[in-house]
Amino acid sequence: MKVSLEWIRDYIDLPADLKPEQIMHDLTLSTVEVEGIEFPGRGLDRLCVARIVSAEPVSGTHLSLTRVDAGEHGQLQVVCGAPNARAGLWSVLALPGAQIHPKGASQGLTVGVVEMRGLRSEGVLCSADEIGLAGIFPGTGERGIIELPEGLARTGTALSGVIGYDDAVLEIDNKSLTNRPDLWGHYGIARELAAIYQLTLKPLPVRPDMPVVTSLLNDSEPGICHRFTATRLEGVTVTAAPLWMRSRLARLGQRSIDLMVDLTNYVMFATGQPSHTYDADRLAGPLHARTGRAGEHLVLLDGTQQDMSALPVIADDQSVLAAAGVMGGARSGVAASTSRILLEMAAFNPTVVRRSSQRLGVRSDASSRFEKGIDTQRIDQGLALFLTLLQSIQPQARVTGFQDWAVHATPRAEVTVPLVFIDARLGKSLGDRTIATGLTRLGFEVHNDSGILRLQAPTWRSTGDISLPADIVEEVARLHGYDNFSIVPPRIDLQRMPRQRRVPLDRRVRELFAAGGMQEVFTYPWMDAVMLGAVGQGTDDLFELAAPPSPDTRYLRASLLPNLIQAAVINQHHFDDFGLFEAGAVFPAKREEKQVAGLLFGTQVDTLFQRLKGVLDMVARKAHLTPWTYRPDQSLQAWQDPAIACVLEVDGVVVGTLARVNNRSRRAAGIKRGELVGFELNLALLEAHVTRNNTYQPLPAYPETGFDITVLLGDAVHWSAIESAVRPLDDRLRSCIWIGEYRGKGVEAGQRALTFRVALGLPDRTLTAEEAEAVRSRILALIADRFDARPR
Repeated sequence: MKVSLEWIRDYIDLPADLKPEQIMHDLTLSTVEVEGIEFPGRGLDRLCVARIVSAEPVSGTHLSLTRVDAGEHGQLQVVCGAPNARAGLWSVLALPGAQIHPKGASQGLTVGVVEMRGLRSEGVLCSADEIGLAGIFPGTGERGIIELPEGLARTGTALSGVIGYDDAVLEIDNKSLTNRPDLWGHYGIARELAAIYQLTLKPLPVRPDMPVVTSLLNDSEPGICHRFTATRLEGVTVTAAPLWMRSRLARLGQRSIDLMVDLTNYVMFATGQPSHTYDADRLAGPLHARTGRAGEHLVLLDGTQQDMSALPVIADDQSVLAAAGVMGGARSGVAASTSRILLEMAAFNPTVVRRSSQRLGVRSDASSRFEKGIDTQRIDQGLALFLTLLQSIQPQARVTGFQDWAVHATPRAEVTVPLVFIDARLGKSLGDRTIATGLTRLGFEVHNDSGILRLQAPTWRSTGDISLPADIVEEVARLHGYDNFSIVPPRIDLQRMPRQRRVPLDRRVRELFAAGGMQEVFTYPWMDAVMLGAVGQGTDDLFELAAPPSPDTRYLRASLLPNLIQAAVINQHHFDDFGLFEAGAVFPAKREEKQVAGLLFGTQVDTLFQRLKGVLDMVARKAHLTPWTYRPDQSLQAWQDPAIACVLEVDGVVVGTLARVNNRSRRAAGIKRGELVGFELNLALLEAHVTRNNTYQPLPAYPETGFDITVLLGDAVHWSAIESAVRPLDDRLRSCIWIGEYRGKGVEAGQRALTFRVALGLPDRTLTAEEAEAVRSRILALIADRFDARPR
């Protein structure tokens, strides 16, 4: 938001020696974040008011040879190509050294003394576009020069001062105004500066008595607006706004349209109260605020056609006229022929305006203010200022009717706070008189009841801004000045950190999965409807949110995997392989559990499965969990591939699953390429199997003897069964680990070649080759007899 300091001076008398940079600093430290300062007059150097004394056409051209009175700069000869150049015209002259921007030029042009068609030209008579002032001087055409009112200023006077551009404009970050709807206008900022510098705030005009009629408004829906007013004015003329008003609006980036539109914008930027004018002769009956009906459409002032069904609208007896609180419609707007207007001023419900603006995809200065919450009493300020300005510009305009439909006035927020509460949080005592004086300058009513402050906030601070004792502490602190508090460094006593022998299980497993090369992610506790369908999750036993973030995220998650798959969908476009995991609460069957889940993405499913199983085994070992066993999963979940799925079991209790994500689930989720292998672990069940019963075993003094065995066996035989059978076969067997599998050429369908490695050892000597071969023969005989496996 932009704030003109020249405009601010209408409401407070700022000290002459107070620099804009100091105001920027003080406002930033006490109220809002000022991002920068613009000096609009700096682009208008060497531009002055001038009068054309004579204008003679140059034979054979469209040019005129003019003699221009430039005051102290003398009478200058200027060759001009504008069709409206004529004797007696007051305009803007660019003197040598000025910067202008001719149409079609890629960069600015420095004005100099030049010759054109053999004629000396000592300056440039400017169009509005050439000096960036089309917003102030509209309607002169692309080639027309600016036409100033006669006698606006002495010839030779610098243009910036004449049009008010010798100003400083503060650029305020809108995010810092979010909870301060009172600051969305110059009067609110002036009120803050008056409190900061202890200045007197000048009052706004008082709303005059007006003839009350009952034919301007119809009954409206209370949920749409808190107050709705209509004022009928006759004898108005739709002309250009005064130069001073156009200039102030242009400095804020607002283009001038006509007097009626400019007046509503001016009042909004002054008080923060939006309004809208209708051509009274185009209305079919009174105005009312209601919900749009099915099939109702509206062409907004920006030219877009919108479906207004189920949205808050302003309507007459025939049709919709405006999107309530957002933007007016084209049909009922004022035109050059308008002589009677109906002025609407309202305080709309901020929630309905925000929803309407989002659905329409339309943001306006009005909706930005209504969304923050405007007190109903501000309408009186805006209406009084509008009528005062209109009367001063067009004295013939008169009010012929006024109607006020008020649901309720904004109540003043009440807060009770002990002085000791304020002192304790400030770290110093400012005194009850200082606190009360500062709050009074901000518009609070303060009653000190034996050290208990009973406060009434002004209405402009009572729409959600002030509600808690902490809010009062903030008000007192910022008025005192944050930079006026002494810096007290915290006392830090360095002590030896106690050794924490017990670390929560979820932290240990998270650290270990990260060490295993997987990336931890954090997702929302609800599930997307697309992912629910992808994993085949039913909703009957899920918690449903009363106020979901969106229609597609209504249920709390029963598993972490759907959200992890959704994260994989995003990451598949950026990485060829990756691993993700998350630890958090899940809510299956309407109960809460703690779960850790993860997945690997890549191209080779066998490699992914083996790697993930290895990470799980590493986690079990290093987190000191009772080792789990893997067995085929007989009760498959909808996302699991039956060919590559198993459960993790400890002492007969299933604590997790490990499986490939099947083709249907991957396609439904949006995985365009690659494979996914995922796991789930129930941390609550694992807590019961944490063990610290570790025993020391010295490293073997003699080398081990190892050999690989490759056998052909059926696909139905699981490695875990072979490992369980081989391990207890001989006391000298130290390890039996899986190496790999092969299916393909040379191996019958339904079978595979399995390779595993066996390590043997003794504590007092090295085994002989004959002893090792004997163990090998016993292993082959065992698995041949039990699993019908034969050497390859």
